[in-house]
Amino acid sequence: MNKEIGKKWLKQSLHDLEMAEKNIEIGGFDIAAFLAHQSVEKLLKSIFAFQGRKIPKIHYIDELGQKLHISDEILEEIMDLTTDYMFARYPDMAENVPYEQYDEKIAKNKVEKAKKFFKALKKKYSFVIKNIDNKTNNGIKNGKR
Repeated sequence: MNKEIGKKWLKQSLHDLEMAEKNIEIGGFDIAAFLAHQSVEKLLKSIFAFQGRKIPKIHYIDELGQKLHISDEILEEIMDLTTDYMFARYPDMAENVPYEQYDEKIAKNKVEKAKKFFKALKKKYSFVIKNIDNKTNNGIKNGKR
């Protein structure tokens, strides 16, 4: 893996985070939760690429984080995002279909957790996550990344 691939993963992770926020605005709460998960997953995969490591083909963000030696304290904050990879997409995963399970409060909470995770990793992976404060505080404006 190389830096160009890492940049692509990072760019997409930031876009997913922005789209998660926008889906809250239009009532797509299930999609916002799913995209919060995706943004974190892709951020972690970008780190693998930047480190020259093979990107694991898994979707469990706790496992990805453990492989990167991210502290349990930080991972604990985003553990509940892992379930959104499947739960927010598949209608047979719970009693109700996904869009009925999520509301604005839940979606905002999940997006906030993703944003905090980006900021927490900035300290450890500053070589990867540059200028992340502006992007996670204000969203990505005017298509600039």
